[in-house]
This record gives sequence, C-alpha cells and structure tokens, in this order.
Amino acid sequence: MELGKTKRSRQIRKYLLNAVKSGNQQIIHDGQEIFEVSRQTIHSHLTALVDMGCLVANGNTRARSYSLGEKRSHTQQFPLKNLRESDVYYQNFGFIFKGLPDNIEDICHYGFTEMLNNAIDHSEGTTVYVSAERDENIMKIYIDDDGEGIFNHIARLMDLGDPRESILELSKGKLTTDPENHTGQGIFFTSRTFDTFYIFSGDLIFSHDDGSDDYLLHNEREEQGTTVSMGISMDSTRTLVSVFDEFTGTEDEDFAFNTTVVPVILVLYEGEKLVSRSQAKRILNRVEKFKNVLLDFTDVDSIGQAFADEVFRVFVRRNPHIDIIPVHTTENIDRMIRAAKNNPD
Repeated sequence: MELGKTKRSRQIRKYLLNAVKSGNQQIIHDGQEIFEVSRQTIHSHLTALVDMGCLVANGNTRARSYSLGEKRSHTQQFPLKNLRESDVYYQNFGFIFKGLPDNIEDICHYGFTEMLNNAIDHSEGTTVYVSAERDENIMKIYIDDDGEGIFNHIARLMDLGDPRESILELSKGKLTTDPENHTGQGIFFTSRTFDTFYIFSGDLIFSHDDGSDDYLLHNEREEQGTTVSMGISMDSTRTLVSVFDEFTGTEDEDFAFNTTVVPVILVLYEGEKLVSRSQAKRILNRVEKFKNVLLDFTDVDSIGQAFADEVFRVFVRRNPHIDIIPVHTTENIDRMIRAAKNNPD
C-alpha cells in the first residue's frame, strides 16, 4: 500500500508533527524507537510531510532540523463548563496562528475568542468542537456547539415571531441576550473582518461575505446546535482597526459603535414584497441604539407606500437625532422615498 495510506503511517506522521510542535530535537531517534522502524522510514515520512507543506526542512542532511510549514490543522472537543476561550486559543491552537501576518493574527484572535465565548456563555450546550486549518492561501476556523441553536435562542429570549427574525437582528449589531456581560458587537464585527462568515443553525444560515451583504439562506439539512465558519485569505490587508473605524464614532463620540448597516432583503420572506408598516417596524427595531443607520436595498426592486411612509416620514420625524440613509436603491425606491419625505403631516 502506498506510503501515507495506512493507519500506521498516519500515526507516525501525527507523532512527527506533534514532536516538531513541542520542539523535540530527537524526532528521528525517538520515532524509530516508538514505532520500531528504520531511520530511513522516519526520513521518508518527514520528506512526505515536507512535500505536503506540513513541515519545512532546515539545514543539510546531516544536521537537518524541521519546523512547521504553512499547512497546519487541529481539531479538538471541549466541555463547555468552565471553559476559557483565551486558554483554548493560546494553549491548544497557538501553533496554528503562530507566524501569521499581524493583521491576520489579530482578526483570527478576535473572531476565534468572540465566537467561542458566545458558545460558552449563550449556547446552553455541553460540548464544543473547535477546528482551525491553514495553508499558504487561506485560514479557516470552525466552532460547533451542541446547544439550543443561536436563532431559536434569540427568538425565544427576545420573543420574536420567527427564528428568521434573529438573523435580521444579528445583522444590525448590538444584539445580546445578556446585556450586563456582553455588548452584542462580536458577531457584527467578526462577520465583517473575515472574508467569509457563516452561521449554521437549524434549517437557517446567516451569511456575510466580503464585498456583499448579509443573507438569510435555507440549509438543505437541519443543523443541531450552532456552527460558525470563518475564513480569511492570507494576503488580506484588512485590519481590525479599519473595520472598527468604519462603524464607530469620533473621539468626541467616545469612539462609540454608532453606525450600522441593515440589509433590507432580510425582512423579506419567500414571495413577499416590502409594502407594510409591520415590515418597516421590523427593519427599524432597535435602530435607536445607533446614530447612523444605512438601509441597504441591494436585491430589493421596489417598496410600497406604507413601508416608505413608516420609515422615511414617521420614524424620521420622531427620531430626528438618527440619520436614516438609504443605499443601493433603484429608481422606483427613490421615487417612493421622495414621496414619503414630501408628504405633509
């Protein structure tokens, strides 16, 4: 059987990778004794790991040493009780993130710890599976808990009529079911720092990809608990600071998180159109927490008179301190907005 295809070969290679991680300088000698194989066999596995990008060989043959390559991965299960996200990041997954560009490492540290903390504090589950993998092109992180499921959890505690409304509320930011201990900023900013961001729970998917808007998708199979998937390109120039600056105020405003983007498409369920005041009120729920509210009409062709009136006349006149800014509108939408604003009281 080809080298690397047997269970024993996988065991040897796993040992060699772990030995390099721990800084063992006698991996060849120790590998021979543990697995009762020849020096040549150990060299063959090391060469294969180098070819795969898992290890880097340093120095000449006689005095060769090995270090971790660009291709790294680790998966581990943890009980949620008393788990500390910072310990998991540094102690169990530190080698995955070591050597990343500073901006990428900052983003990974933020997203990893924020999403794992959500599972610890909010999932009401017992177990979490954490996985991270990288190569020369991309870094991926997965956090999967066995709890209630984030969309059902939010809908239950906030008394929402439908779990799909949870996704709309998540997209706005400042959403937390534990305001004494959390700001509700984690998912909002994490989804915007990574290139790809997905939350799978039940039969729903919350999606945010770089350069696009938040989307509600339907999963083909129902997911138990909550799975968060995050990915970022190794050549990304994005920084945490640049993302925070986009949505926070000036020094005079104490750098408060005061700007949000609301993807209007999320209020539309299959076959619906934006025509009612109740839809407008769902869009406007909790936006009083912000100073600037960008209503993103991407993929929305038109709106009805009642919807436009509720948002752009009634709400605006009741809340003059909040700027409601429509973006990515069509001519039809612009016409309805102008009509609403020009309506007499």
